[in-house]
Amino acid sequence: MTKKAVFVIVCWNNQDLLEECLRSIHNQTHDNYKTILVDNGSEDDSVATARRHMPDIDIIEAGENLGFAKGNNLGIAHALKDSETAYVALLNTDARLEPKWLEIVTTFCDGKPRAACLQGTTLEYYNHDIIDSTHIYVARNSQATQGSWRDPYYAEIGPKKVFGVNAAAAVLTRSFLEAQPYGHEVFDETMFMYLEDVDLAARATVMGWDNYLVPGARAYHMGSASSGKNPGLSLYLTFRNNLGMVIKNFPARTALKLLFKMPRSDFSTFKHLRRQGKQQASWKIVKGRLAGLVYVPVFLWKRRRLSKLRTIDRDYLWQLMRKGY
Repeated sequence: MTKKAVFVIVCWNNQDLLEECLRSIHNQTHDNYKTILVDNGSEDDSVATARRHMPDIDIIEAGENLGFAKGNNLGIAHALKDSETAYVALLNTDARLEPKWLEIVTTFCDGKPRAACLQGTTLEYYNHDIIDSTHIYVARNSQATQGSWRDPYYAEIGPKKVFGVNAAAAVLTRSFLEAQPYGHEVFDETMFMYLEDVDLAARATVMGWDNYLVPGARAYHMGSASSGKNPGLSLYLTFRNNLGMVIKNFPARTALKLLFKMPRSDFSTFKHLRRQGKQQASWKIVKGRLAGLVYVPVFLWKRRRLSKLRTIDRDYLWQLMRKGY
């Protein structure tokens, strides 16, 4: 029998997106999967909509907005209670899958015992000729970067080993989830949302696990369906979480390189936003960095736990950070 996969969807007032999202799961050709919806205290009819369109769905009602990180952690923990679960597939409410997506990714993964996280080519939902993501990585200027973002889509790329994958549509292996050092906290709950998938990617990479871009498995992503309801939040959280992500994951010399480059990179982004007349947005960078300092002790504690499992060669890591592959 095909190895079992479990979809985990985190929802917050996304009633308008759920029907199409769930339909794309229902149409999967993979013959052994189930779906879990974690509802983060939605005030619309998200839960009723999910039950109506997928009666066999498992629903976890959190009762409040726990954020993307903790919401996914609840779903992943629930999925792994079933000993037959081999893969956890993450899907944003604003992402859609082609019917063979899960089958292609999991088939590729079979026979790769060190595979951690995988994705296919994710295209822009409104224009399928534009790439949304092929991978994610931490660039040498310290910033989290989405590989191939807004590049024209000509043909499939890969298979390719990459720094990490975008959690909008991704598959995580049970073997990695059980090997990573933070137990049920797969995504760092301190981060709430934004960069939590980059943090997970860095963790897998420095632990010596493999992340892949899988050709032929196409998904489509709108982007910012939840965070877009609160302008400026994404910028604030990105810069708040970036500091902790660097401190937590990277070998000391690499982390120091990135920390020294951080102010210059921040200042460049700050000036760019000011030139565009986005003064209020530019100050989100400053506020995010100051807020990030508060969490440094937490990330140093988590760094100590991860350091025992870090095996990657520092030179190879630096090479990987040039383009993310």
